[in-house]
Order: sequence, then C-alpha cells, then structure tokens
Amino acid sequence: MAGPVHPGAPSTARLSDGFVHTFFPGRVVFGAGTLDQVAAEVEWLGVRRVLLVATKSARDAADVVEAELGDRFAGRIDGVAQHVPTEVAENARTKARDVGADGIVAIGGGSAIGLAKAVALTNALPSEPSPREPADDRPGSGVGGMAIVAVPTTYAGSEMTPVWGETAGGSKTTGTDLRVLPRTVIYDPVLSQHLPKKVTAASVANAIAHCVEAVWTTKADPITETIAVEGVRALTTGLKAVLEDPTDLDARGNLLYGACLAGSALATAGTGLHHKLCHLLGGTYNLPHAETHAAVLPQVTRVNAPAVPRAKARLEDALQTEDLAAGLYDLFAAAEVPTSLQQLGLAHGQVAEATKAFKPTDNPIPVTEELVGEILTRAWAGTRP
Repeated sequence: MAGPVHPGAPSTARLSDGFVHTFFPGRVVFGAGTLDQVAAEVEWLGVRRVLLVATKSARDAADVVEAELGDRFAGRIDGVAQHVPTEVAENARTKARDVGADGIVAIGGGSAIGLAKAVALTNALPSEPSPREPADDRPGSGVGGMAIVAVPTTYAGSEMTPVWGETAGGSKTTGTDLRVLPRTVIYDPVLSQHLPKKVTAASVANAIAHCVEAVWTTKADPITETIAVEGVRALTTGLKAVLEDPTDLDARGNLLYGACLAGSALATAGTGLHHKLCHLLGGTYNLPHAETHAAVLPQVTRVNAPAVPRAKARLEDALQTEDLAAGLYDLFAAAEVPTSLQQLGLAHGQVAEATKAFKPTDNPIPVTEELVGEILTRAWAGTRP
C-alpha cells in the first residue's frame, strides 16, 4: 500500500504532481444571534448531559446557554487558563465524570476550547444517536468520544482543528486526535462585538499565523493555500475595520470567518517551525500565546516565505503589502500588538536557552541552531524584517 504523498511546497509543485488533502468532519453555524441555537445543536447531536465550559468574559453568554439547555445541563466550569495546565485539565476531567457528562459546550477563546478538548481526549463517553436524526448523519459520527459544541468568542481557530495541547512542568505537549475535533462550531459575531481592541488584535495575529504557516508545512497543498489566502484577506480587512469601529458587526463577522478558515487550513496543513517555536516559548516561559505569535511570525516568515514564492505573492496581495514579512510586522505594530519577545517578558538570556532547547523540525529550509538563534534574537529585539 502506498504511503502518504507529499509533493513539496504547493507554491512550486504542479497540480499534475498530485497531492493529498484531508477534509475534517464538522458543522458550522454562522450568523448574528446564533448563540440561541446551541441547545438545538446539542439535542441534534444526541447529547444527554452537558458540561458547560466558559471563560470569565463569556459568563453572560454561558448563563443564556445554561438556561436554554434545561434538563441537559449537568455542570459548569468557569475557570480556564491559557496553555491548559495539567492540574486544570485533571480537575475538569474529574468534574465531567462526576456529573456524567457525555458532551461539552465550550464558550470563549482558545483556552476554553482547549480545556474542552483535554476532557474529550480522555473521557471517552460516546453519545447516543439523536431520536430525530440517524447517527451517521451527524458531523463526526463514528469518531467516538465526547461531543464538543464550540462557541468561539475570539479568533484562535482551535475550534476547527483536532489539535490538543496541555502544559506540565514548564513543557507543552501537543497532539492530534479526532476525538477532540468539535462536532459543531457556532460563530456568533455579536459575542465578540465588545472584545477590547488589544485582545482582538492579538487574537487576529494568532489566526493570521495559522494561515501563513499553512502554506509551507510538509502537508500543505493547493487547497490549504487557497483557504489560507482567503483567511488572511478576511482577517486583514476585518482587523482594519475593527480598529476604526470596534463594534462593527460586519467587521467582527469577517474576523470570525477568517478565523474559521485559518483553523481549517491549520487542521489539514499542520504546524511547523513557527508554531513549534511559539509552543516552546509559551510552555516554558509562560508567555501570552497570541502575542507570542505576533512577535515571532514576521521573523519566521522572513526566512521561510522566499521558499514558497507563489504562496508568498498571493498572501502579499491579500495583505496588501509588497513584502509579506514586513507587512505582517507593520500590521501588528499598527494594531499595537507587541512585536518583541522582550516586551512580553522574555529575558535576554532565555533566548540562548530556548535556542538550545529547540528540536529540529520539517521546514522549507534547513532548521539549524544558528537559524533558530537568529529568529529568536530578532523576535526578542522586535527588529522589523
């Protein structure tokens, strides 16, 4: 039996060379006011007892969902933390078992959805078929595990991926498992309408990083490239409009649409040098996840983008810039997202420490200790590409 086909960078490969693309099962419900559809989606999935996980900023939305779930509501967790610390994950798993949950509704940013994934990964309680719909018609049917309904309020994109992560002892472990892929994702732009500019901009930087890296991983293909380019276009347009008017509902919709595409591209293309650097920095030094992306991405793009010239040109057109790396830096700076790791609290001595700790990974150009050191040094100083 033939193994996976990796034709190389999609920006240089010919379509006649072939490629393999994976579409993940799932259902997206998009539009203003769709929060009111959460209970119906839970019922459609056949979930009997729901554990509700929400960030503090999403408490009002969680209150609405809790009331609408009625007898299906089994319990609630309002405390989440970035990078999903193991102790937080263990407490959530215990809670899920104690209340007999067979499904989770996660409302909030990547931390809430990440915690839901941590529970679903280990608490494998298959939900029963809905009496209204046959089991094999439901998104993700046959995958097993606990059904997750994700209601993102930021632009992290985790809701579209089967990627999970957990942090223990200063080290972040990540993996891929279909059991953690949300069955339904509900995008309601009303929920992010009052997200502060600072949080919005950092979260958008995170989403853009998903798009950009999706064009140069070993699993990248012409489909992920097209999705990534459209994602960057929507995210850039939405961010510029939100900086002018934070409550612009259409702009918030653009950002959620872009985040959905970004997560989809990442889910198929996987991660590479950029994300692995950010995971190392976040897990080891507890740097803020989204802001770390903004500081590191322009520097990784500076060295990687020339290896994928067609994708580079398409992303530059979407970003409306003449140089991708510099354009990303300028966009983040204009949105007042920190563009240096020093601003995020990384000590100068930790640059060399992180450089030595980083393990080589697949990349369009060879990953050497010298290259990693150069990227992190420039990211620490916030040097414009």
